[in-house]
Amino acid sequence: MTTKVAEIERIRWAYHREGAGIRAIARAFGVSRKTVRRAVLDPGPWGSRPGQPRPSPVLDPGAPVIRGWLAADQGAPRKQRHTATRIHQRLVAEYGFTGAESSVRRWVRQHRPPTTRALTVPLVHDPGVDAQFDFGEATVRIGGVAQRVQLFCARLAYSTRDVLVAFPRQVREAWLEGIVTAFTVWDGVPQRGWFDNPSQLGRLRAGTFVPGEAFLALQSAYGFRAHHGTPGQGHEKGLVEGLVGYGWRTYLVPVPDVPDWAALNADLARRTAADLAVCRQGQVDLVGTRFAAEQGRRGPLPATPLLPCTRHPVLVGRLQPHVRFERRPYSVPAGYAGQRLTLWAFATWVEVWTPTACVARHERRPGPGEPITDFWHYLPILARKPGAFDQALPVRQAQFPPEVTALLAALETAHGSDRRSAHREFLAICTLARDHDPLRWRAACATALARGTGTVAGVRAALAGRPLAAAPGPVVPSRLATVTVAAGDPGQYARLLAAAP
Repeated sequence: MTTKVAEIERIRWAYHREGAGIRAIARAFGVSRKTVRRAVLDPGPWGSRPGQPRPSPVLDPGAPVIRGWLAADQGAPRKQRHTATRIHQRLVAEYGFTGAESSVRRWVRQHRPPTTRALTVPLVHDPGVDAQFDFGEATVRIGGVAQRVQLFCARLAYSTRDVLVAFPRQVREAWLEGIVTAFTVWDGVPQRGWFDNPSQLGRLRAGTFVPGEAFLALQSAYGFRAHHGTPGQGHEKGLVEGLVGYGWRTYLVPVPDVPDWAALNADLARRTAADLAVCRQGQVDLVGTRFAAEQGRRGPLPATPLLPCTRHPVLVGRLQPHVRFERRPYSVPAGYAGQRLTLWAFATWVEVWTPTACVARHERRPGPGEPITDFWHYLPILARKPGAFDQALPVRQAQFPPEVTALLAALETAHGSDRRSAHREFLAICTLARDHDPLRWRAACATALARGTGTVAGVRAALAGRPLAAAPGPVVPSRLATVTVAAGDPGQYARLLAAAP
Protein backbone atom coordinates (compact mmCIF):
# COMPACT_ATOMS: atom_id res chain seq x y z
CA MET A 1 0.00 0.00 0.00
CA THR A 2 1.37 3.41 -0.96
CA THR A 3 2.09 5.72 1.99
CA LYS A 4 0.14 8.98 1.79
CA VAL A 5 1.87 12.36 1.71
CA ALA A 6 0.19 13.44 4.97
CA GLU A 7 1.62 10.41 6.80
CA ILE A 8 5.06 11.02 5.32
CA GLU A 9 4.88 14.62 6.57
CA ARG A 10 4.08 13.51 10.14
CA ILE A 11 6.92 11.00 10.11
CA ARG A 12 9.38 13.65 8.91
CA TRP A 13 8.11 16.12 11.56
CA ALA A 14 8.57 13.57 14.32
CA TYR A 15 12.10 12.77 13.15
CA HIS A 16 13.45 16.20 12.22
CA ARG A 17 11.51 18.45 14.64
CA GLU A 18 10.79 16.27 17.63
CA GLY A 19 13.95 14.19 17.53
CA ALA A 20 12.15 10.82 17.72
CA GLY A 21 14.08 7.71 16.76
CA ILE A 22 13.33 5.49 13.79
CA ARG A 23 12.24 2.53 15.94
CA ALA A 24 9.89 4.71 18.03
CA ILE A 25 8.37 6.35 14.93
CA ALA A 26 7.82 2.97 13.29
CA ARG A 27 6.07 1.70 16.43
CA ALA A 28 3.97 4.88 16.79
CA PHE A 29 2.78 5.00 13.17
CA GLY A 30 2.49 1.27 12.62
CA VAL A 31 4.91 1.17 9.68
CA SER A 32 8.20 -0.57 9.04
CA ARG A 33 11.54 1.00 9.89
CA LYS A 34 12.36 0.77 6.17
CA THR A 35 9.38 3.04 5.44
CA VAL A 36 10.50 5.50 8.12
CA ARG A 37 14.03 5.66 6.68
CA ARG A 38 12.61 6.31 3.21
CA ALA A 39 10.30 9.07 4.53
CA VAL A 40 13.24 10.75 6.28
CA LEU A 41 15.07 10.97 2.92
CA ASP A 42 12.15 11.42 0.46
CA PRO A 43 9.27 13.87 1.26
CA GLY A 44 7.09 12.29 -1.41
CA PRO A 45 4.70 11.87 -3.01
CA TRP A 46 5.74 8.31 -3.66
CA GLY A 47 4.78 6.36 -6.75
CA SER A 48 4.29 2.67 -6.84
CA ARG A 49 7.46 0.74 -7.40
CA PRO A 50 7.50 -1.86 -10.17
CA GLY A 51 7.41 -5.25 -8.60
CA GLN A 52 9.45 -8.22 -9.63
CA PRO A 53 7.72 -10.45 -12.20
CA ARG A 54 6.13 -13.43 -10.57
CA PRO A 55 7.61 -16.74 -11.67
CA SER A 56 5.44 -19.01 -13.78
CA PRO A 57 6.91 -22.52 -13.70
CA VAL A 58 4.45 -23.84 -16.31
CA LEU A 59 4.56 -20.97 -18.83
CA ASP A 60 8.14 -19.68 -18.47
CA PRO A 61 9.73 -22.63 -20.38
CA GLY A 62 7.53 -21.83 -23.39
CA ALA A 63 8.14 -18.08 -23.33
CA PRO A 64 11.00 -18.15 -25.89
CA VAL A 65 8.80 -20.13 -28.28
CA ILE A 66 5.96 -17.60 -27.97
CA ARG A 67 8.36 -14.70 -28.50
CA GLY A 68 9.56 -16.33 -31.71
CA TRP A 69 6.01 -16.73 -32.99
CA LEU A 70 5.15 -13.11 -32.20
CA ALA A 71 8.31 -11.88 -33.89
CA ALA A 72 7.53 -13.90 -37.03
CA ASP A 73 4.03 -12.38 -37.06
CA GLN A 74 5.48 -8.96 -37.85
CA GLY A 75 6.01 -10.06 -41.44
CA ALA A 76 2.70 -11.95 -41.82
CA PRO A 77 -0.58 -10.55 -43.15
CA ARG A 78 -2.38 -8.63 -40.41
CA LYS A 79 -5.39 -10.96 -40.39
CA GLN A 80 -3.21 -14.09 -40.28
CA ARG A 81 -1.26 -13.46 -37.11
CA HIS A 82 -1.31 -15.46 -33.91
CA THR A 83 -4.03 -14.78 -31.40
CA ALA A 84 -3.63 -15.81 -27.77
CA THR A 85 -6.11 -18.62 -28.38
CA ARG A 86 -4.09 -19.93 -31.34
CA ILE A 87 -0.86 -19.72 -29.33
CA HIS A 88 -2.42 -21.78 -26.55
CA GLN A 89 -3.66 -24.35 -29.07
CA ARG A 90 -0.17 -24.73 -30.61
CA LEU A 91 1.52 -24.98 -27.20
CA VAL A 92 -0.84 -27.78 -26.21
CA ALA A 93 -0.55 -29.64 -29.53
CA GLU A 94 3.19 -29.19 -30.18
CA TYR A 95 4.76 -28.89 -26.70
CA GLY A 96 2.32 -30.65 -24.37
CA PHE A 97 1.54 -27.42 -22.51
CA THR A 98 -0.69 -27.99 -19.46
CA GLY A 99 -1.38 -24.39 -18.45
CA ALA A 100 -4.63 -22.46 -18.80
CA GLU A 101 -5.49 -20.31 -21.79
CA SER A 102 -6.03 -17.31 -19.47
CA SER A 103 -2.36 -17.48 -18.45
CA VAL A 104 -1.32 -17.38 -22.09
CA ARG A 105 -3.66 -14.44 -22.75
CA ARG A 106 -2.15 -12.48 -19.84
CA TRP A 107 1.40 -13.21 -20.97
CA VAL A 108 0.70 -12.24 -24.59
CA ARG A 109 -1.02 -9.01 -23.50
CA GLN A 110 2.10 -8.05 -21.51
CA HIS A 111 4.74 -9.09 -24.06
CA ARG A 112 3.24 -8.57 -27.53
CA PRO A 113 5.40 -6.08 -29.50
CA PRO A 114 3.85 -2.59 -29.44
CA THR A 115 2.29 -1.19 -32.61
CA THR A 116 1.54 2.32 -33.81
CA ARG A 117 -1.36 1.31 -36.08
CA ALA A 118 -3.99 2.50 -33.60
CA LEU A 119 -2.31 5.83 -32.94
CA THR A 120 -3.76 8.93 -34.55
CA VAL A 121 -2.48 12.38 -35.47
CA PRO A 122 -4.50 15.51 -34.59
CA LEU A 123 -5.71 17.27 -37.75
CA VAL A 124 -6.42 20.91 -38.56
CA HIS A 125 -9.05 21.78 -41.17
CA ASP A 126 -8.92 25.00 -43.15
CA PRO A 127 -12.13 27.03 -43.58
CA GLY A 128 -14.22 26.16 -46.62
CA VAL A 129 -11.93 23.40 -47.86
CA ASP A 130 -13.34 20.03 -46.77
CA ALA A 131 -16.72 18.44 -46.18
CA GLN A 132 -17.53 14.81 -45.43
CA PHE A 133 -20.54 12.78 -46.57
CA ASP A 134 -22.00 9.42 -45.59
CA PHE A 135 -25.21 7.47 -44.95
CA GLY A 136 -26.48 5.81 -41.79
CA GLU A 137 -29.62 3.95 -40.76
CA ALA A 138 -32.19 4.87 -38.15
CA THR A 139 -35.69 3.90 -37.01
CA VAL A 140 -38.56 6.40 -37.03
CA ARG A 141 -42.34 6.27 -36.99
CA ILE A 142 -44.01 7.72 -40.08
CA GLY A 143 -47.78 7.82 -40.03
CA GLY A 144 -47.74 5.64 -36.90
CA VAL A 145 -45.69 2.87 -38.57
CA ALA A 146 -42.13 2.11 -37.43
CA GLN A 147 -39.71 1.81 -40.33
CA ARG A 148 -36.02 1.97 -41.12
CA VAL A 149 -34.85 5.09 -42.91
CA GLN A 150 -31.60 5.94 -44.64
CA LEU A 151 -30.06 9.03 -43.06
CA PHE A 152 -27.86 11.17 -45.32
CA CYS A 153 -25.24 12.95 -43.21
CA ALA A 154 -22.97 15.83 -44.25
CA ARG A 155 -20.59 17.89 -42.12
CA LEU A 156 -18.29 20.81 -42.92
CA ALA A 157 -14.88 19.92 -41.53
CA TYR A 158 -13.97 23.38 -40.19
CA SER A 159 -17.22 24.65 -38.70
CA THR A 160 -18.90 21.22 -38.23
CA ARG A 161 -22.17 22.64 -39.62
CA ASP A 162 -24.34 19.54 -40.10
CA VAL A 163 -26.99 18.60 -42.64
CA LEU A 164 -29.19 15.51 -42.23
CA VAL A 165 -31.82 14.33 -44.71
CA ALA A 166 -33.91 11.16 -44.38
CA PHE A 167 -34.72 8.98 -47.40
CA PRO A 168 -36.62 5.71 -47.83
CA ARG A 169 -33.68 4.11 -49.66
CA GLN A 170 -30.00 4.77 -50.28
CA VAL A 171 -30.16 5.14 -54.05
CA ARG A 172 -28.10 7.24 -56.45
CA GLU A 173 -30.71 9.98 -56.54
CA ALA A 174 -30.75 10.16 -52.72
CA TRP A 175 -27.01 10.82 -52.77
CA LEU A 176 -27.44 13.54 -55.38
CA GLU A 177 -30.34 15.22 -53.57
CA GLY A 178 -28.56 15.03 -50.22
CA ILE A 179 -25.40 16.67 -51.58
CA VAL A 180 -27.36 19.40 -53.37
CA THR A 181 -29.37 20.02 -50.19
CA ALA A 182 -26.18 20.31 -48.14
CA PHE A 183 -24.65 22.84 -50.55
CA THR A 184 -27.89 24.84 -50.48
CA VAL A 185 -27.99 24.91 -46.66
CA TRP A 186 -24.31 25.89 -46.52
CA ASP A 187 -24.91 28.54 -49.21
CA GLY A 188 -21.68 27.52 -50.86
CA VAL A 189 -19.56 24.63 -52.06
CA PRO A 190 -16.44 23.32 -50.29
CA GLN A 191 -13.38 22.64 -52.39
CA ARG A 192 -13.28 18.93 -51.60
CA GLY A 193 -15.78 16.29 -50.53
CA TRP A 194 -14.77 13.11 -48.69
CA PHE A 195 -16.71 9.95 -49.48
CA ASP A 196 -16.53 6.20 -49.08
CA ASN A 197 -16.80 4.18 -52.27
CA PRO A 198 -20.61 3.88 -52.61
CA SER A 199 -21.82 1.74 -55.50
CA GLN A 200 -24.58 4.30 -56.12
CA LEU A 201 -22.01 6.89 -57.24
CA GLY A 202 -19.58 4.71 -59.18
CA ARG A 203 -17.56 1.50 -59.23
CA LEU A 204 -14.42 0.34 -57.46
CA ARG A 205 -12.07 -1.10 -60.07
CA ALA A 206 -8.62 -2.43 -59.20
CA GLY A 207 -8.68 -0.46 -55.95
CA THR A 208 -9.56 2.82 -57.66
CA PHE A 209 -13.00 4.44 -57.51
CA VAL A 210 -14.41 5.30 -60.94
CA PRO A 211 -17.30 7.81 -60.58
CA GLY A 212 -20.48 7.44 -62.62
CA GLU A 213 -21.73 10.02 -65.08
CA ALA A 214 -24.38 11.44 -62.73
CA PHE A 215 -21.79 12.04 -59.98
CA LEU A 216 -19.35 13.58 -62.44
CA ALA A 217 -22.10 15.91 -63.69
CA LEU A 218 -22.74 16.97 -60.08
CA GLN A 219 -19.05 17.73 -59.53
CA SER A 220 -18.92 19.69 -62.77
CA ALA A 221 -22.04 21.73 -61.95
CA TYR A 222 -20.94 22.66 -58.41
CA GLY A 223 -17.17 22.81 -58.93
CA PHE A 224 -15.78 20.51 -56.25
CA ARG A 225 -13.46 17.51 -56.19
CA ALA A 226 -14.36 14.18 -54.61
CA HIS A 227 -11.87 12.23 -52.51
CA HIS A 228 -12.74 8.58 -51.92
CA GLY A 229 -11.28 6.90 -48.86
CA THR A 230 -9.46 3.59 -48.67
CA PRO A 231 -11.99 0.73 -48.58
CA GLY A 232 -12.67 -0.32 -45.00
CA GLN A 233 -10.89 2.70 -43.49
CA GLY A 234 -13.74 4.74 -42.04
CA HIS A 235 -11.37 6.75 -39.84
CA GLU A 236 -10.29 8.74 -42.90
CA LYS A 237 -13.56 10.67 -42.62
CA GLY A 238 -14.08 10.36 -38.92
CA LEU A 239 -16.04 13.61 -38.62
CA VAL A 240 -19.04 12.31 -40.53
CA GLU A 241 -18.69 8.84 -39.03
CA GLY A 242 -19.09 10.51 -35.67
CA LEU A 243 -22.00 12.55 -37.00
CA VAL A 244 -23.96 9.37 -37.75
CA GLY A 245 -23.85 8.35 -34.08
CA TYR A 246 -24.32 11.93 -32.90
CA GLY A 247 -27.41 12.21 -35.10
CA TRP A 248 -28.93 9.09 -33.55
CA ARG A 249 -28.36 10.28 -29.99
CA THR A 250 -29.17 13.97 -30.50
CA TYR A 251 -31.78 14.28 -33.22
CA LEU A 252 -33.59 10.92 -33.05
CA VAL A 253 -34.11 10.42 -29.31
CA PRO A 254 -36.89 9.82 -28.55
CA VAL A 255 -37.84 8.02 -31.75
CA PRO A 256 -39.58 10.63 -33.95
CA ASP A 257 -43.27 10.07 -34.67
CA VAL A 258 -44.17 12.23 -37.68
CA PRO A 259 -47.02 12.23 -40.22
CA ASP A 260 -44.84 12.12 -43.34
CA TRP A 261 -41.35 12.42 -44.78
CA ALA A 262 -41.61 16.17 -45.22
CA ALA A 263 -42.30 16.65 -41.51
CA LEU A 264 -39.36 14.40 -40.58
CA ASN A 265 -36.90 16.32 -42.74
CA ALA A 266 -38.25 19.66 -41.55
CA ASP A 267 -37.62 18.56 -37.96
CA LEU A 268 -34.07 17.42 -38.81
CA ALA A 269 -33.39 20.77 -40.50
CA ARG A 270 -34.63 22.66 -37.44
CA ARG A 271 -32.55 20.57 -35.02
CA THR A 272 -29.32 20.81 -37.01
CA ALA A 273 -29.77 24.58 -37.37
CA ALA A 274 -30.09 24.84 -33.58
CA ASP A 275 -26.56 23.46 -33.25
CA LEU A 276 -25.20 26.76 -34.54
CA ALA A 277 -25.39 27.90 -30.92
CA VAL A 278 -23.34 24.90 -29.70
CA CYS A 279 -19.62 24.78 -28.97
CA ARG A 280 -18.17 21.42 -30.03
CA GLN A 281 -15.79 19.50 -27.82
CA GLY A 282 -12.23 20.68 -28.39
CA GLN A 283 -13.29 24.02 -29.91
CA VAL A 284 -13.46 27.46 -28.32
CA ASP A 285 -15.92 29.10 -30.75
CA LEU A 286 -19.55 28.36 -31.45
CA VAL A 287 -20.46 26.39 -34.56
CA GLY A 288 -22.27 29.46 -35.87
CA THR A 289 -19.19 31.65 -35.38
CA ARG A 290 -16.96 29.23 -37.25
CA PHE A 291 -19.59 28.78 -39.97
CA ALA A 292 -19.76 32.55 -40.50
CA ALA A 293 -15.96 32.75 -40.61
CA GLU A 294 -15.76 30.40 -43.59
CA GLN A 295 -18.67 31.97 -45.45
CA GLY A 296 -16.47 33.64 -48.05
CA ARG A 297 -14.15 30.64 -48.37
CA ARG A 298 -16.66 28.28 -49.99
CA GLY A 299 -17.31 28.32 -53.72
CA PRO A 300 -20.51 29.91 -55.09
CA LEU A 301 -23.64 27.96 -55.95
CA PRO A 302 -24.35 27.61 -59.68
CA ALA A 303 -26.82 30.04 -61.22
CA THR A 304 -29.01 27.10 -62.26
CA PRO A 305 -29.17 24.36 -59.62
CA LEU A 306 -28.61 20.84 -60.88
CA LEU A 307 -31.72 18.67 -60.72
CA PRO A 308 -30.80 15.74 -58.44
CA CYS A 309 -32.19 13.08 -60.76
CA THR A 310 -31.19 10.56 -63.39
CA ARG A 311 -32.83 10.31 -66.82
CA HIS A 312 -33.89 7.08 -68.49
CA PRO A 313 -35.47 6.54 -71.95
CA VAL A 314 -38.70 4.54 -71.66
CA LEU A 315 -41.27 3.10 -74.06
CA VAL A 316 -44.99 3.34 -73.27
CA GLY A 317 -46.84 0.05 -73.65
CA ARG A 318 -49.25 -0.30 -76.57
CA LEU A 319 -51.87 -2.29 -74.63
CA GLN A 320 -51.55 -0.50 -71.28
CA PRO A 321 -50.38 3.11 -70.95
CA HIS A 322 -47.47 2.64 -68.58
CA VAL A 323 -43.66 2.70 -68.53
CA ARG A 324 -41.32 0.52 -66.47
CA PHE A 325 -38.57 1.63 -64.11
CA GLU A 326 -36.78 -0.68 -61.66
CA ARG A 327 -39.26 -3.43 -62.65
CA ARG A 328 -42.22 -1.31 -61.53
CA PRO A 329 -44.88 -0.01 -64.00
CA TYR A 330 -45.92 3.65 -63.78
CA SER A 331 -48.93 4.95 -65.73
CA VAL A 332 -48.95 7.79 -68.25
CA PRO A 333 -51.91 9.42 -70.04
CA ALA A 334 -53.59 7.01 -72.46
CA GLY A 335 -52.82 9.21 -75.46
CA TYR A 336 -49.09 8.40 -75.20
CA ALA A 337 -49.47 4.64 -75.77
CA GLY A 338 -46.63 3.29 -77.90
CA GLN A 339 -44.50 6.48 -77.71
CA ARG A 340 -40.92 6.91 -76.48
CA LEU A 341 -40.61 9.23 -73.49
CA THR A 342 -38.02 10.04 -70.79
CA LEU A 343 -38.36 9.11 -67.13
CA TRP A 344 -36.72 11.43 -64.61
CA ALA A 345 -35.96 9.49 -61.42
CA PHE A 346 -35.65 11.50 -58.19
CA ALA A 347 -35.01 10.07 -54.72
CA THR A 348 -38.69 9.80 -53.74
CA TRP A 349 -40.66 10.34 -56.95
CA VAL A 350 -40.48 9.84 -60.71
CA GLU A 351 -41.60 12.06 -63.57
CA VAL A 352 -42.30 11.11 -67.19
CA TRP A 353 -41.48 13.75 -69.79
CA THR A 354 -41.97 14.45 -73.44
CA PRO A 355 -39.23 16.67 -74.91
CA THR A 356 -41.06 19.75 -73.59
CA ALA A 357 -43.51 18.81 -70.82
CA CYS A 358 -44.03 16.58 -67.79
CA VAL A 359 -46.98 14.26 -68.47
CA ALA A 360 -46.93 12.10 -65.32
CA ARG A 361 -45.62 12.24 -61.74
CA HIS A 362 -45.71 9.36 -59.24
CA GLU A 363 -44.30 8.41 -55.85
CA ARG A 364 -41.24 6.23 -56.40
CA ARG A 365 -41.51 2.70 -55.06
CA PRO A 366 -39.06 -0.19 -55.32
CA GLY A 367 -39.98 -2.98 -57.71
CA PRO A 368 -41.21 -5.44 -58.60
CA GLY A 369 -44.84 -4.87 -57.69
CA GLU A 370 -48.26 -3.86 -58.94
CA PRO A 371 -48.44 -0.87 -61.28
CA ILE A 372 -48.57 2.63 -59.83
CA THR A 373 -51.49 4.27 -61.64
CA ASP A 374 -53.27 7.58 -61.95
CA PHE A 375 -57.07 7.39 -62.41
CA TRP A 376 -57.03 10.37 -64.76
CA HIS A 377 -54.60 8.64 -67.10
CA TYR A 378 -57.11 5.81 -67.58
CA LEU A 379 -60.26 7.98 -67.74
CA PRO A 380 -60.68 7.80 -71.55
CA ILE A 381 -60.38 4.00 -71.41
CA LEU A 382 -62.82 3.65 -68.51
CA ALA A 383 -65.30 5.97 -70.22
CA ARG A 384 -65.46 3.45 -73.07
CA LYS A 385 -65.52 0.47 -70.70
CA PRO A 386 -67.59 1.48 -67.65
CA GLY A 387 -68.21 -2.18 -66.83
CA ALA A 388 -64.57 -2.47 -65.71
CA PHE A 389 -64.98 0.29 -63.11
CA ASP A 390 -65.43 -1.97 -60.06
CA GLN A 391 -62.30 -4.04 -60.70
CA ALA A 392 -60.10 -1.37 -62.29
CA LEU A 393 -56.79 -0.90 -60.42
CA PRO A 394 -56.68 2.85 -61.24
CA VAL A 395 -60.06 3.24 -59.50
CA ARG A 396 -58.92 1.34 -56.41
CA GLN A 397 -55.71 3.35 -56.18
CA ALA A 398 -57.51 6.65 -56.80
CA GLN A 399 -57.87 9.13 -53.95
CA PHE A 400 -60.92 11.22 -54.86
CA PRO A 401 -61.78 14.37 -52.89
CA PRO A 402 -64.50 13.83 -50.24
CA GLU A 403 -67.22 15.59 -52.26
CA VAL A 404 -66.44 13.49 -55.35
CA THR A 405 -66.49 10.27 -53.31
CA ALA A 406 -69.88 11.30 -51.86
CA LEU A 407 -71.21 12.01 -55.36
CA LEU A 408 -70.13 8.55 -56.54
CA ALA A 409 -71.85 6.93 -53.56
CA ALA A 410 -75.05 8.91 -54.27
CA LEU A 411 -75.05 7.78 -57.91
CA GLU A 412 -74.59 4.12 -56.93
CA THR A 413 -77.46 4.41 -54.44
CA ALA A 414 -79.73 6.12 -56.95
CA HIS A 415 -79.15 3.53 -59.68
CA GLY A 416 -79.47 0.57 -57.33
CA SER A 417 -78.39 -2.65 -59.00
CA ASP A 418 -77.58 -0.89 -62.28
CA ARG A 419 -74.00 -0.02 -61.25
CA ARG A 420 -72.89 0.20 -64.85
CA SER A 421 -75.19 3.20 -65.43
CA ALA A 422 -74.03 4.81 -62.19
CA HIS A 423 -70.40 4.44 -63.17
CA ARG A 424 -71.04 5.67 -66.71
CA GLU A 425 -72.64 8.81 -65.24
CA PHE A 426 -69.74 9.26 -62.79
CA LEU A 427 -67.11 8.89 -65.53
CA ALA A 428 -68.95 11.47 -67.64
CA ILE A 429 -68.84 13.84 -64.64
CA CYS A 430 -65.08 13.19 -64.30
CA THR A 431 -64.61 13.98 -67.98
CA LEU A 432 -65.88 17.51 -67.25
CA ALA A 433 -62.84 18.05 -65.00
CA ARG A 434 -60.47 18.04 -67.98
CA ASP A 435 -61.81 21.40 -69.19
CA HIS A 436 -62.18 23.18 -65.84
CA ASP A 437 -60.09 24.23 -62.88
CA PRO A 438 -59.89 21.32 -60.37
CA LEU A 439 -61.15 23.40 -57.44
CA ARG A 440 -64.05 24.75 -59.47
CA TRP A 441 -64.96 21.23 -60.61
CA ARG A 442 -64.90 19.95 -57.03
CA ALA A 443 -67.12 22.83 -55.95
CA ALA A 444 -69.54 22.03 -58.77
CA CYS A 445 -69.73 18.39 -57.62
CA ALA A 446 -70.50 19.53 -54.08
CA THR A 447 -73.12 22.00 -55.33
CA ALA A 448 -74.87 19.40 -57.50
CA LEU A 449 -74.88 16.94 -54.61
CA ALA A 450 -76.36 19.54 -52.25
CA ARG A 451 -79.10 20.38 -54.79
CA GLY A 452 -79.99 16.72 -55.20
CA THR A 453 -79.01 16.87 -58.88
CA GLY A 454 -75.89 14.69 -58.80
CA THR A 455 -75.86 14.00 -62.53
CA VAL A 456 -73.82 15.15 -65.49
CA ALA A 457 -76.45 17.80 -66.20
CA GLY A 458 -76.46 18.91 -62.56
CA VAL A 459 -72.66 19.28 -62.42
CA ARG A 460 -72.62 21.04 -65.79
CA ALA A 461 -75.27 23.50 -64.54
CA ALA A 462 -73.25 24.12 -61.36
CA LEU A 463 -70.15 24.80 -63.44
CA ALA A 464 -72.15 27.32 -65.48
CA GLY A 465 -73.41 28.98 -62.28
CA ARG A 466 -77.11 28.37 -62.95
CA PRO A 467 -79.78 26.07 -61.52
CA LEU A 468 -80.72 22.94 -63.39
CA ALA A 469 -83.58 23.87 -65.82
CA ALA A 470 -86.83 21.91 -65.65
CA ALA A 471 -87.41 19.40 -68.42
CA PRO A 472 -89.33 21.08 -71.33
CA GLY A 473 -92.98 20.03 -71.99
CA PRO A 474 -94.46 18.97 -75.39
CA VAL A 475 -94.55 21.63 -78.15
CA VAL A 476 -98.15 22.30 -79.46
CA PRO A 477 -98.51 23.60 -83.06
CA SER A 478 -100.29 26.95 -83.37
CA ARG A 479 -103.11 25.54 -85.54
CA LEU A 480 -104.12 23.23 -82.70
CA ALA A 481 -103.89 25.81 -79.95
CA THR A 482 -107.61 26.76 -80.19
CA VAL A 483 -108.91 23.22 -80.40
CA THR A 484 -110.78 22.10 -77.28
CA VAL A 485 -111.63 18.56 -76.38
CA ALA A 486 -114.45 17.76 -74.04
CA ALA A 487 -113.51 16.02 -70.91
CA GLY A 488 -114.25 12.32 -70.90
CA ASP A 489 -116.94 10.71 -68.72
CA PRO A 490 -115.36 8.05 -66.51
CA GLY A 491 -118.85 6.68 -65.78
CA GLN A 492 -119.28 5.48 -69.35
CA TYR A 493 -117.14 2.44 -68.71
CA ALA A 494 -119.25 1.47 -65.68
CA ARG A 495 -122.49 1.84 -67.67
CA LEU A 496 -121.02 -0.28 -70.45
CA LEU A 497 -120.23 -3.07 -68.04
CA ALA A 498 -123.78 -2.87 -66.58
CA ALA A 499 -125.38 -3.19 -70.04
CA ALA A 500 -123.45 -6.30 -70.90
CA PRO A 501 -125.55 -9.52 -70.91
